[in-house]
Amino acid sequence: LTELAESVRKNGIMQNLTIVPLELADPDAARQREGKNYTVLIGHRRLAAAKLAGIKELPCRIEEGMDKREQVSTMLEENMQRTDLTIWEQASGFQMMLDLGETEEQIAEKSGFSRTTVRRRLNIAKLDQNILREKEASDSFQLSLKDLYELEKVEDIATRNKILADASSSRDIVWRAQNAVSEAAKKKREAAIVKLLDEAGIEKAAKYEQERYSGKWDIVKEYSLDKDAPKSLGIPKKEKSKLYYGRYYSSIHVVKAAEKKKETAEERARKEIDA
Repeated sequence: LTELAESVRKNGIMQNLTIVPLELADPDAARQREGKNYTVLIGHRRLAAAKLAGIKELPCRIEEGMDKREQVSTMLEENMQRTDLTIWEQASGFQMMLDLGETEEQIAEKSGFSRTTVRRRLNIAKLDQNILREKEASDSFQLSLKDLYELEKVEDIATRNKILADASSSRDIVWRAQNAVSEAAKKKREAAIVKLLDEAGIEKAAKYEQERYSGKWDIVKEYSLDKDAPKSLGIPKKEKSKLYYGRYYSSIHVVKAAEKKKETAEERARKEIDA
């Protein structure tokens, strides 16, 4: 405002303020005042700078027929053109326009932003605004749009907010977001595979992760969760043993009870020595 006030002092107000009758903006306030009063719709910073510069009279354009919704909409449209808005302010502004009944297409047309940008800002508006403002205000955090676009790939809003809250830096947001997206994809693939297993009557082995190397199980089939889920299980029909399944890191294993092997002469000799 100090710089703007200096410019106003030298050059005057170069652009009209837009004002509306006070009774249209705030009927209660209008009733408490005598005469014809107005309130500023567009030009609050110019008015504040003019006061700093000691200017008493400003050029204004009067809008007589705007209802409350049109006033807010006009104010938002005007403010969204500013280049000094923060990410949070842009996101909040687009969300307010959406709440007023505008569509993404209308917001894009009125604000001059692309539909993609509008949609992405609206996704940012879904985040916990207190956490977002806190991170944005931190000099050490250096929050960027690129980071938030990476966060946008996480479908679950609660997970997005947790990542944003827990992240220690911009880079950490990206790392956590990518991990969350990867884990969500694995869970979807796991659900698809488990559905096939359930339909085939294959039960879950209760403690498979702990028993993986116990010698209790033989692996019949393995499905990687880093790849698309198969359309069919692909287990040989000749397999007669009772089958079970379990997750092991990034894979689903279909297993059967390990066959008892005949003791070799060497194993018997070893047992005698141990005894």
